[in-house]
Amino acid sequence: MEAINAIYDGNIFKPLEPIPVKGKYEVVITFTKALDETEESDAEIEAKIQRMLKFCGTWSDEDVELMEEIVRERENFSKGREEYDFS
Repeated sequence: MEAINAIYDGNIFKPLEPIPVKGKYEVVITFTKALDETEESDAEIEAKIQRMLKFCGTWSDEDVELMEEIVRERENFSKGREEYDFS
C-alpha cells in the first residue's frame, strides 16, 4: 500500500507528491480537513520544500560562480540605453 498527499479543489485532485505506483489500483480517498482558500496545508508546504530540496546541491561551485558573474554583468544592462515606446 502506498499513500500520497493531495489537494482536492472541488473538481480535481492535485497530487502534492509523485504517484509511486503504475497500473490500475483500488484507491481509498480520505478527506482529512477543509482548507481555507488562502491557506496552504502542511502537506502542500512540505511538498514544496521537498521539491526545492531535490535541487539543492545540483550546481557545482563553478556553476554558481558563472551565474553570479552573469548577474553582475547584467545588473545595469538597461542603464543608459535609449528607451522605446512600444505602445
